[in-house]
Amino acid sequence: METKLSTRGELLLNANKIQKKLIVLLLMVFISSCGAPAAVVPAARTTIASDLMADTIAKYRQEIPKMMQQANIPGLAIAIVDDKSILWMEGFGYTDWNRRIPVTQDTLFSIQSMSKSFTATAAMFAAQDGLVDLDAPITDYLPNFRVNSIFEDHPEQKITLRMLLSHTAGFAHEAPYGGNFDLPAYSFEKHIASISDTWLKFPVGAYYSYSNLGIDLAGYILQVRSGMPFIQYVQEKVLQPLGMKDSTLDVQQVRASTTRAIGHAGVPLPPPVDFLLIPSGGVWTTAADMARYLQFHINEGAIDGRRLLQEDLAETMYTPPNTVAEIVGYGLGIDVSIRNGARHFQHGGGGFGFNSSMVWYPDLKLGSVVLTNAEPTVSYAYNLSEGVLDSMIARSPELYAQRAENSNAIEPAYLPADGETPLTNHELRNLIRRKALPDDTSAVSRRINYAGEYIIQSFGMPGDTVEVSYANGELSCAYLGEVAALTEVEPGLFFSPSGVALDLQGPDLSFNNIHMVKADSRIMWFRIVIYSVCGLIFLSTLLLWPIRALISGMRRKRAGAGSATTTVAGRWKVWAWGLIALASLFGLFCVMVILIIPNMVYFSWPRPYPELAFWQQLLIRLPYISLTVAGMAALLTGLALKNHSLEHFMRLYFLIAILVLLVFNIALLV
Repeated sequence: METKLSTRGELLLNANKIQKKLIVLLLMVFISSCGAPAAVVPAARTTIASDLMADTIAKYRQEIPKMMQQANIPGLAIAIVDDKSILWMEGFGYTDWNRRIPVTQDTLFSIQSMSKSFTATAAMFAAQDGLVDLDAPITDYLPNFRVNSIFEDHPEQKITLRMLLSHTAGFAHEAPYGGNFDLPAYSFEKHIASISDTWLKFPVGAYYSYSNLGIDLAGYILQVRSGMPFIQYVQEKVLQPLGMKDSTLDVQQVRASTTRAIGHAGVPLPPPVDFLLIPSGGVWTTAADMARYLQFHINEGAIDGRRLLQEDLAETMYTPPNTVAEIVGYGLGIDVSIRNGARHFQHGGGGFGFNSSMVWYPDLKLGSVVLTNAEPTVSYAYNLSEGVLDSMIARSPELYAQRAENSNAIEPAYLPADGETPLTNHELRNLIRRKALPDDTSAVSRRINYAGEYIIQSFGMPGDTVEVSYANGELSCAYLGEVAALTEVEPGLFFSPSGVALDLQGPDLSFNNIHMVKADSRIMWFRIVIYSVCGLIFLSTLLLWPIRALISGMRRKRAGAGSATTTVAGRWKVWAWGLIALASLFGLFCVMVILIIPNMVYFSWPRPYPELAFWQQLLIRLPYISLTVAGMAALLTGLALKNHSLEHFMRLYFLIAILVLLVFNIALLV
């Protein structure tokens, strides 16, 4: 009897399961047949859905295309995993608005600052292999490294890898070369070397400040200790062992991918693919690969039943290394908090036309990642990655509560340091004020001269402005709506209350290590007048030849046909004039760009990069082309002069036009 009842119960249970799966399958088919708006048609997908997840997946599968349209996001990939399997993985929309290649689970995305967790993971492997001690001074590995500080002597001797990876070393956000506002015309090594020209924002270990260059310096230490390029080290120690077969930090490999996602930044020029923020933002990956990365971390260093990283080293990465990091909730390359009653790890990434977010709960055995190829005004990727998991946990509270109860605490290999009591905002402000130079007559006159508008250089173009104002013997600056009083600690070197440096000491001015120039109305009007005069000369050059040809034709007509002869010397003259006219036309386009963007008079002409459209490449190369054509025209003019085929007026005009073309284009480029 018991056996019969048990068998019958199992049959009924199985029948109910089959019925539910059929309903879910029909629901999915119905949703797919209904379709989505043309701009965000879901691409190929792989789904392993439990009954508990079916409603959540169906809900978000309908909502995502609509929300993408509202946020103007071309493409999106999502993956939801537990510790052993993929619960949902799907692509939506397109790699870019033009080619409209569907996004799939294997589409390559830039994940920007999510890369910081990869650098931290690589550091844990380096510690496991004995290459580094996370608490050793970084000068043990970089004995020649130096950095400036108004707070202490030789701060580099106190900085550790754990401080770099947790943003508590004191570094600013950007390096002078190769930052978020800079195109990489130099090497990763020069980017790292420029860090020594920066000033720390606070005493080592006493405060928290999110820093790209700190993570980049940590990556460089791994490069030095491993004896191989950082991108190769991450490939061999992290990506390959985890089975992340499509992921890379190699820009050439990224460019070779014809199906990669294209970044959309909402500005006329597409963002470049190549940049030097490699450890802090250089990873390109897919939803399928990120699913494996999440499972590796959910299992605290293990994947596919294989342990790759010691649990205590994985736990070191998830543990704030000091009191400062604990207050803000940051471990090593990852945000740390409590959410849904369990440990919650998260990191996002945005910039260069991409936005992404990943979340995992090691105790709940659950994780999600969202990759997008746009920079929306709101953090859509973060809201979606958190929202899907919140919905799942809310639908099965007993299951996840039980998982949280069954989780085991693991002690990190590197215990949190006691350290000094963290500085408060008020204490940091007072500490900086105590470093102020004494006020005197020279200081007042100097500060008055420093007041004015400064223009930040962004990818070679004029960017945002920094307003420096003088009042009552002191300076203050306004940037992106925030106003801060400035303290002068050296002649021309100022600090804001939060430790941001404004360096006005020499010709290379900077704000928070971002290059800028001071706006000067006299220079502005002088350059615009000069360019306008050049534009008039270019215009007259274009018009002079047709007018002269018309007048000459009329004269020949009066004198009788057949009076004109064509000689070899005459052809030299015609070719020279044609090249001068062509170069003048290019020069007029350049003048128009300057008139549209007047602040370009303060900067050299921007350099082209591969991601630009053809017409953008052509426009940015105009001064180079015009300079080349003017040089050819000068050569042909010399031949025409040698053969005495130019009358006195045309000889003078040719020389003036060529000279103006050469000077104008050289002035644009330098």
